[in-house]
Amino acid sequence: MADFDVVVVGGGISGLTAARALCRSGFHVRLLESAPACGGVIRTERVGEFIIDAGPDTLLAHKPAALELIRELGLAQSLVEPLPRRTTYMVRGSTLRTLPETSAMGLPTSWHTLIAANAFSWAGKIRMAAEAVLPPQPPADGDESISSFVHRRFGDEAVKYVAEPLLAGLHRGDAARLSLRALFPVLADAERRHGSVARAWCSMPAGAGRSGSMSLRGGLGALPARMTADLPEGVAVTNVKVIAIERSAEGFSVHARDYPSVTTRAIVLATPAYVTSRLTAGLDEELATLCGAIRYASTVNVAASYARDAVGDPLHGWGFVVPADERRWVRSVSWVSSKWPGRAPEGSVLIRASMADPHQGTFEHVSDGELVTWAHADLRDLLEIRDAPILARVYRLPLAMPQLEVGHHQKMERVERRLSMLRGLFVTASGFKGVGLPDCIKDATAVAGQVASYLHPSLDTLRQRQAPPGPCGPAEGTRPSL
Repeated sequence: MADFDVVVVGGGISGLTAARALCRSGFHVRLLESAPACGGVIRTERVGEFIIDAGPDTLLAHKPAALELIRELGLAQSLVEPLPRRTTYMVRGSTLRTLPETSAMGLPTSWHTLIAANAFSWAGKIRMAAEAVLPPQPPADGDESISSFVHRRFGDEAVKYVAEPLLAGLHRGDAARLSLRALFPVLADAERRHGSVARAWCSMPAGAGRSGSMSLRGGLGALPARMTADLPEGVAVTNVKVIAIERSAEGFSVHARDYPSVTTRAIVLATPAYVTSRLTAGLDEELATLCGAIRYASTVNVAASYARDAVGDPLHGWGFVVPADERRWVRSVSWVSSKWPGRAPEGSVLIRASMADPHQGTFEHVSDGELVTWAHADLRDLLEIRDAPILARVYRLPLAMPQLEVGHHQKMERVERRLSMLRGLFVTASGFKGVGLPDCIKDATAVAGQVASYLHPSLDTLRQRQAPPGPCGPAEGTRPSL
């Protein structure tokens, strides 16, 4: 008899979601995480009265999976909307220029706010406004790069000042390689269903699709912390690095460093694709190759606080993005204390900058001190900052950003075909069916349902089993479900 019904490898948001759902269905689950704590790239640091998200800091409200989970966990009272100053800027000629207030992820959808924005030339504005009357011309194969879509719908300036620094910059990738369908399907659907992005946005009810951001009052780190606490005692084990998976008579044997090998009837790999590739190499060479072909980019964020009266810019908005030809160390900057309430004490501001080497290098051998110096130099120049930061933190997230490139959906179809031949093996994580927290939660929930269906022959027996202690276990007399 196997030691566990399911072993989940990886304790990021995907692994926690899958483990929680399976525990709630009464299965005997073990989650193995290599880091000292679960949560993956989601981490919040508190420094005095400052609240700093090291990685993700926003939930997309139009994707309900994350908000539904937050409500299930009893965190709904901690949800916060951003402060109302929604203006986003773009650096052009070392000056902050306004992007259109009414937009689809920075792409203008209203002639009135396009006129008011000063990020584009008049020729660029006229070309962007023409998007509303251009005939739809979606690619025959259903996918194209972000830059290809934006170029044919909105023109050259939109590529240079929106697609590259904002849409692709959000994913630390190349707009000419990233897949529009995989990362921004709402834009592809807007053209396919309505003929244009502008017409699609105009057809929405007032307010729909426009207030896309939410967070948690104490930072997003509260989400994995609550999920970990919600698991039955002993389910999550940290500081355990899985090094090999083998087929066994019971299903699978899972081998880890400095941890006893265990057997399981099913296994969920909630790990980055490059880790999944390594762990599946001995099970299916083609699956491992497909997973290994998904590229990842590293990211470095620098958080800095200044006295409010030392910053000349009024910081009326959420932040700004920087096109590559501006040759800056900062690539995107969030005015955290202007966006989210309660993130900095009175009389101070908190700013977070995502860094990029203008010389196309990496920061692997660059010290934290140098990164802070470079970030401060750009912020000082662009925001009229007169003093040194009173607080600075550097957050390095190696290989944290999956690059979903053109053809990603076809690649995932091949992955699914290989998985269908490996009964009992399941895969979910950022980089497969999506990259944001809501997408990861949605996919991990679906995968947990697939695991339950796979284990269905024993489900009746499991329903009679005493649920493990803790809030994840179903109440007495209830029917386990996902």
